[in-house]
Amino acid sequence: MCTRIFNNFNKENNYLTTARNMDWATQMPTTIFAFKVNNEEEIIKSGTSPQNENSLIWTAKYNSIVTMVGTKAPFGASDGINSAGLVANLLYDSSAKYSRKDGSSCKNLDVLRWVQFVLDTCCSVKEVVAAFSESAQTQIQLIGGIVPGSDKLAALHLAVSDKFGDSAIIEVHKGKYFIYNNPEFRVMTNEPSYAKQIELNQFWRWQWSDKNFFPSNTLPGGPFPSDRFARASYYLNHLYETKNIPDSLTQSKSVVMNASVPVNFKSNNPQFPNIAQTLWSTVACHNNLKYYFYNTRTMGEIYIDLNQLEKFPSTVSKLVVISEDDHQFINHELFGYQNENFIEALDPFASELILA
Repeated sequence: MCTRIFNNFNKENNYLTTARNMDWATQMPTTIFAFKVNNEEEIIKSGTSPQNENSLIWTAKYNSIVTMVGTKAPFGASDGINSAGLVANLLYDSSAKYSRKDGSSCKNLDVLRWVQFVLDTCCSVKEVVAAFSESAQTQIQLIGGIVPGSDKLAALHLAVSDKFGDSAIIEVHKGKYFIYNNPEFRVMTNEPSYAKQIELNQFWRWQWSDKNFFPSNTLPGGPFPSDRFARASYYLNHLYETKNIPDSLTQSKSVVMNASVPVNFKSNNPQFPNIAQTLWSTVACHNNLKYYFYNTRTMGEIYIDLNQLEKFPSTVSKLVVISEDDHQFINHELFGYQNENFIEALDPFASELILA
């Protein structure tokens, strides 16, 4: 399970941050990639591997920092920010269904490359919504893949937010995109559907409101998605307005940590295998383009600065934060600013050929 929040308090001063938890039943190898747009040469990427005539092909327009599952191919883009201040997060969605009857004429995009496509090509939530709106339904067909390092199908939904204070959630049911684009929709967990999450949250919002003459400030404390949705929503809506960017960052971090699941959490109910420990958390600042990563199995926090592209060694660079050696996971003890610790890498989604 995962939790994601968008803290858009103090929009007048533009202190905007997005935070999320990444949960999984077992540890997962994880790599952070840095992508620089080369003005002298187009960076062309493919929506599938192997690439074919039905693959979605795009040209990267923005620099980005992206956390990916895996340390070697195949990779899965999970979370990131681009140089326009757009943030994209993928979360597990057990009800996601990608195929549809009329999908044969569409260009295919692997759901594990969805985040990268959005960060490469869009500068705002408005542009993301347009790319997957009803008028564009027949253009892009999401296809499912296997989560790297596991045997689980990648059933996912997408959340995006930007420096203009806009946020949206996109779910996919039978190949059709359902978009929730509203300033009030700032919390997201895995299940049930977002429509049902909104419905359930109305109960809690009423409980905490001035309209309730016998208000209750009790909160569900369990690890289930609906519990965590209510907790994150409660705290996010009971915060003082932020006064500066550090305030917004630490607010977002504290709220999303409150909705995390402890390391080595053991669920006693085999009916719910998806209730899992939080592996890592991220906080992204839309305004100053800094990206923070917290590995729950280490005591340090790291950050990457998209304003200092010259520190990266190449057009594509990487930093391994969780590696795997002989089926043993290594959680690298990293601290602080990391731009200078990236090493040269190959683009995991580079186009394999230019189609006529």
